Amino acid sequence: MPSIASTPRYVTLARQIAAEIAEGRHPLGSQMLPEVEMAAERGVSRATMRAALDRLESLGLISRRRRAGTRVAALRPADQGAYQQSLAGIGDLLQYAAQTRREINSIRPVVSDETMERDLGLRAKQRWLRITSLRVPADGGAALCWTETYADAAAAPPDLEQRLRGAEAAELIATVLAAWSGRPIAEVVQEIDAAGIPAGPVARALGARAGEHALEITRRYLDPSGLPLSVSVSLHPAGRFTSVSRLRRAAEPATRRRTDDAGSQ
Repeated sequence: MPSIASTPRYVTLARQIAAEIAEGRHPLGSQMLPEVEMAAERGVSRATMRAALDRLESLGLISRRRRAGTRVAALRPADQGAYQQSLAGIGDLLQYAAQTRREINSIRPVVSDETMERDLGLRAKQRWLRITSLRVPADGGAALCWTETYADAAAAPPDLEQRLRGAEAAELIATVLAAWSGRPIAEVVQEIDAAGIPAGPVARALGARAGEHALEITRRYLDPSGLPLSVSVSLHPAGRFTSVSRLRRAAEPATRRRTDDAGSQ
């Protein structure tokens, strides 16, 4: 069976530096070494160092300014009650799962209908396992989200419930399915929308008020053929989760730059 991806090196490095900042080894307001020197000192590539610093900056622990360098901006993330995550790839989703814990509410078989086909992109008349759960911080605290996951029944091991309640409780359901079925996760399609907390069990489980603003995140975990291993819909009460994305301007093609330069002569 294919193995589940290990924690990315830059994530481990960011955690180490965050711990050093919290311990006071890098005082508040102090200037840190340049990126190149930090990479050499820690025996990592500059790209790995930059990714780690990006993560620390997204947490508000450091600030970086051109010609001013990198400075320590806070000893701890600004909001300890919220979960902030930079989701730049599948590895970051795996890291999010590792830092939180799933609490299973129920697992039951369902057959997808036209509504599920329209709303979730599931093929109609296919067997799925509907899994409802809470995601909570690994070290305790308020629940981060309520999640409904639809897992492809054909890709699920017979003891899926035992696995999700036991040693694999922290893992993404899709990675458990991928390892069992031999269908690796090739792509994750994510949609984010505004929503409200529904009254009843969901509001009570989240400790939130019915109608309170929430972030609804739908993720489709696709195998190499484009078929979904699972589809999850997570409802995050306002202030408990922040998704961070970074958009960088791509370098202009060399042919375009040469043409512009020639026209300006």
